[in-house]
Amino acid sequence: MYDRRALEIIEQRLGLGCARLGSVLGVRGPTAAVLVATAFEQGIRFFDTASIYGQGDSERILGQALHSVRQHVMVVSKAGQYFPRGTSFAKPFKRVLSPLSGRCGLGRHIVAKARAAALPQDFSPSFLRTSTEGSLRRLKFDYLDILLLHSPPLDVIEQGDAIHFLETLRDEGKARMIGISCDDVDCGLLALRDKRIQVIELPLWPWTDRSDHFAECALRQGVYVVARGLIGGALGAAPPDGPHRAQLLRGIVRSSLALSGISRLIIGTTRTEHLKEILDALRGREDSTCT
Repeated sequence: MYDRRALEIIEQRLGLGCARLGSVLGVRGPTAAVLVATAFEQGIRFFDTASIYGQGDSERILGQALHSVRQHVMVVSKAGQYFPRGTSFAKPFKRVLSPLSGRCGLGRHIVAKARAAALPQDFSPSFLRTSTEGSLRRLKFDYLDILLLHSPPLDVIEQGDAIHFLETLRDEGKARMIGISCDDVDCGLLALRDKRIQVIELPLWPWTDRSDHFAECALRQGVYVVARGLIGGALGAAPPDGPHRAQLLRGIVRSSLALSGISRLIIGTTRTEHLKEILDALRGREDSTCT
């Protein structure tokens, strides 16, 4: 029998990271739809995306998959980054490139290198509005539960104009909560100085004393903290198999959730079986691989 507390944790504390929905190295079509549907069926009610993920396809997939349950989920999107004009030519060929990249090591390397490159940014009011309204169209939603600036530099955070415009978008009903998606703890600590910020997303791994300081400050200020990077960090060190894998997975997820001040923990995966394994381990189903 499932641990009732574990079911509450999944619904109230976990989320699905959707960075690779619709991407060349991610999942597309029916496979992506099944992943989102499975996450919802397993209790996840929080989905994290961005305007650039899958060149917009991540939002399209989420919007279609969650349309009938919109009132029961929270969806986060981000604005402020964009793809250079020259990269848009590849979008129509993603269905061809995706299987080729999966079979070819060189292809995966090229795509991964392109993804790792820094993207241009624009935090002007006109761009933020265009980006946010584009996200809503792709999702086919009336509003975003959370709207974040996507990895702004420190000077943009200090200046505060971009957050001021997110307030405008929130006042217009396009978002319920606003904040910043940060790339490191220093960015998060700076963001905490701006009392208009309601949500901060940042990497979980590695967790340091400065991370503890950030989380404690965020908790005192009532800031909603979303932690990402669980799969590539702590879970990345877990053995791929073995009799104690489920127990280890459960310990890693629960210890991560126990860190001070974390409101949501993002699980970023493109594999339905991987997602179910983590959730079953958290619920105490150590025989999940046999079901």
